Amino acid sequence: MRVFLFLTVFSFLFLTNVFSLEIQGNIDNEMKVQIKKFYSENGRSKTEKLLNYLGYHFFTFNRNQLIISNPERVDDVAFHGNLIFLNNTLQGASGLAKGDPIYPETLENSAEKVRKYYFRNGYRNAKVSANIFDNDFVFRIREGKRFLITDINVKNAAYPESFNFLNPKIFDGKIVNTYVKKIENYFRSNGYFNVSTDVTYSKNDKYTFFLNINNPVSSVMSVLPNFHQGVSLIVSVEKGEKFSLRIEGIEDEETETLMRNEISKNLKGISTFNVRYTEGELEKLLREKGYINPHVVIIVKERKIIVDVDYGEKFVITKVNFIYNSLPVNKLSDEFDINRSLLYSKNENAVKRIVTDKLYSKGYVYAKVQDINFINKNGKLAVDIIINEGDIYKIDDVFVNDKEILDNLQRTATSKEVSNLLGIVRSNINSEYYFTSITFDRFIMDKDNGVDLVFKSDLSQFRLNRVISSDENLKNFVREHFFDNPEITKVKIDSLKNFLARQKNYINYSVGVIPISENKADIVLSGRKGEANEIFGGFAYDDIEQFNVFAGYRRFDIFGTAHHFQILTSYSSREKSLTLSLGSDNFFAPNLANIYSLGWKKRDEDNFEYEQLKASIQFFKTSSSFRYGLGVYAEELNFTGLTYEKDFTEKLSDEYKLIGIPVSAGSSGSYLGPVVEVEYSAEAKIKPLFQIDQNSFITGELNTMLKIYPDDRFRFKLKSDFGYISRNNGDIPLNYRYTLGGPYRMKAFDYRDIGSEDEEGNVYGGSRFYYFLFGAEYELRNNVYIGPFVEYGNAIDQWDFSNGYTDIGIALTADTMLGSIGISFAYETVGSSKSDSAFYLTFSSSF
Repeated sequence: MRVFLFLTVFSFLFLTNVFSLEIQGNIDNEMKVQIKKFYSENGRSKTEKLLNYLGYHFFTFNRNQLIISNPERVDDVAFHGNLIFLNNTLQGASGLAKGDPIYPETLENSAEKVRKYYFRNGYRNAKVSANIFDNDFVFRIREGKRFLITDINVKNAAYPESFNFLNPKIFDGKIVNTYVKKIENYFRSNGYFNVSTDVTYSKNDKYTFFLNINNPVSSVMSVLPNFHQGVSLIVSVEKGEKFSLRIEGIEDEETETLMRNEISKNLKGISTFNVRYTEGELEKLLREKGYINPHVVIIVKERKIIVDVDYGEKFVITKVNFIYNSLPVNKLSDEFDINRSLLYSKNENAVKRIVTDKLYSKGYVYAKVQDINFINKNGKLAVDIIINEGDIYKIDDVFVNDKEILDNLQRTATSKEVSNLLGIVRSNINSEYYFTSITFDRFIMDKDNGVDLVFKSDLSQFRLNRVISSDENLKNFVREHFFDNPEITKVKIDSLKNFLARQKNYINYSVGVIPISENKADIVLSGRKGEANEIFGGFAYDDIEQFNVFAGYRRFDIFGTAHHFQILTSYSSREKSLTLSLGSDNFFAPNLANIYSLGWKKRDEDNFEYEQLKASIQFFKTSSSFRYGLGVYAEELNFTGLTYEKDFTEKLSDEYKLIGIPVSAGSSGSYLGPVVEVEYSAEAKIKPLFQIDQNSFITGELNTMLKIYPDDRFRFKLKSDFGYISRNNGDIPLNYRYTLGGPYRMKAFDYRDIGSEDEEGNVYGGSRFYYFLFGAEYELRNNVYIGPFVEYGNAIDQWDFSNGYTDIGIALTADTMLGSIGISFAYETVGSSKSDSAFYLTFSSSF
C-alpha cells in the first residue's frame, strides 16, 4: 500500500513538474502554450525537433526551464548609389535576405561582401558603407569607375608576344592570373624554373569599345568615358637562373615532348615540394602512355635538371577483346570506354564495374565478368574480357517494400528505366503515404527473363493529430483542408510547402512532420510575414496585334487574410483592358481556389468594335487528378461600327446584358504503357447565358490533349477542341460566335478569317467549331523544344468535317530563367485567301 501511495505521489509530482516548464525568451504567449503542451505529451527529444521546425535554433534546456534566444531579423535590404548593378544582384552578393538573423558581425561582413563583389567586377575604388535602421539594412555605395585592362606589358625580360585588347578586359583577379600564368609558363619552358612575377598597373587615357556580353546594361554604362578607366597591366619578371633540362630513360619523342610540357606547367620553382609534385604528375602521364610501374626521379645539380625515368615495360599496342556468351564479338565494344591506365595497372575490379554497368544500362541485369586475361607479348598487350551477359530482362511488377505498386509492365530493365520508374512510383504513392525517401533496393527474379523491381522507402500512414504554428490564421487554414481527409501524405505536405513558397509574404518558412504515435503525427509550420508586393509584366508580338504590352501589380495577404489583390492592364493596337481581382490560394490545387474580379475591355475587330464590362466570381476544387469549376458573372457588351450586310446587321443588337454560369470539369494525368509514356488531359465546359430582353443560349466546349513520349527527347502532341452554341441567330453577340485564327488556333490565319461569312465575305462566325492539332517536338536541351505542326479546323453553322482549313508550321518553345519564349511560323495550305502565313513571337515573365 505504501509503495502504491509512493508511486501515485511520485507520478503526480512528475506530471506537475513537466507541466510547469518555464519558457524564457522573445516568444508570444500563444506559442508558449503550444510548446508546453507538446513538451508535456512528447518529452524533450521531440520538443527539440519541434523548436527547430518553428525556427528557434538557439535554445537551452535547464531542468524545467527552456531558454530561447531569438535574434533580431532583417526587415528589409536597400541600396543607394548603385548605377551598374540591380538591387537584387547586390542583395545576393551581400548574402542578406529578409528574415535572416542579425548578429554583431552581420553588418560589417555584408558590407565587405558587397565591396568585394564590386572589386571582382573591376570597380577597384568602390566604397561601400552600411547602417541599420530598425532592422532595415541600408547600403550606401560610391561605385567609382570600372577599371578595364587595355594592354599588358612585360618588363625586365624579353617576351615574344604583345597584349593589346581591342575590347578591353575587366580588371579582375581571374584575368590577371590567366595572363600571368601564360607568361610564367613561357619562361619555364625556356629553362627559368625559379621565375617570379610582380603585377602592378598604371592608369592611361586609352579609350576603346567595351562590350560586356554577360551584362549588356553594364556595357552601355561602361562604354562611356566617364564610367570607365583604362589601365595598363605591368608584369615585372624575375627570371632567376637558367637550367638545362635532360630526360633520361625515354626514347619516345612524342612522350618526351609531353613530359617537357608537363614539367613547364608544374615545376613552379626548384623546391622540394614542387619537385616531388612534378614527379607524381609525370608518373601519371607515363602510366596513361602505356608505361608499366613508372618511377620518376628529378635531380637538380648545379644548373641542370635531370629527369630519370625507370619503368617495368611499355605497351605500344593495346587490344581489348570482349568475349561474350552469346552476343556478337563487336557488340558494345566501342561503348565500354575503358581507360588504358586501368588495363596497364591491371585494375580488374574497376574494369568489371565499367563493363557490368554498361550492360545493365542495356538491360542485362545479371551480367557478370567471369575472367580477365592479360597477355603481354613483345610490347603488345592483349586483354581478353570474358563476359557472361545472360539475357535482357523485362520488369514485371514493381514493389515499394512489400507493397505492389505497378504490375506486368514488360519494360526492359535498364538503369535508365529504373530511374524513370522511380519517379513514376513516387508520384503513385505520394497521395496515399507520407515518406521522406525512396531508393532502388534490388531485383527479384520471378521467371525466365522477368524480374520484379523493389524500391525501399520509409512509408508511413499518419492521421493529423495537431497543427502547431504561431500563425493562427495559417493553422485554421490547414486544419480546414484536412477536415474531410485527415491523412497526412507526401503530396499534401509538398503542396503545403509549395503554397508557402508561392506566398511572397512568407519568409523563412518550413513545414515539418513529427510522428506522435504509430499512426498519428503533428504538422509544424513556421515562417513570418514580410513585405507583400509584386510587380510583373511582359510583352508579345504578332503580325495582327503588333506589340501587346501587359503589366500588373499584386499585393499579398491583403486585409490580414490569405487573399491577394491583383491589378492587370494590357495594351495593343487592337485591345485595351483593365482587370481587378481578389483571390486566394488553395495549396491542394494548382490554381486559385476562388477569384472575384472586375474587368473592362475595348477591342477593335476587322468589322466591328465592342466594349465589355464584366464582374465574376469563380470557385475551383481539385480532387485527385480531377478539377471542377463553378462560377457566375454579369456582363454588358456594346457594339459599334458593324460593317456587315444590312440583312445581317438588322438581326444584331448594339447592346447586350448577360448573366453567365460557367461550369467546368476536367482531368489530367500520365500513364506508363508497355512501350511509351503518355500524358493526357480533358476538360468539358458548359456555360448557360441568360439575356435580358433576348433569347438565352448555352455554349459548350470539349478540349482534349494527348502527349506521347516515345523516348527521352521526342514527344508528339495531339489536340482536339470542339465547341457548340445552342442557338444560331442574332441573339448571340458576335464575340461569342466562334471564329478560328490568331496565335492560339490556326496560326496562319487572322482572328476572323475562319467562320461563316455574309455575301460580301465578312466573317461573322459559326455556331460550332472543330479543331485538330498534330505536332512533333524534339528537345534541343532542357525545356527547349523545336518541331513542326499541322492544324485543321473550321467554324461553321452545320457540322461538316470535309471542308476545313489547314496550315502547317514550325514552333520553338523554351522555358528559361528569364521567362517563357515562343516562336512560330505557320503557312496556310488550304482555306482562306485573306492570309497565307504568320509569324509569332511571344514572351512572358514575372520579375
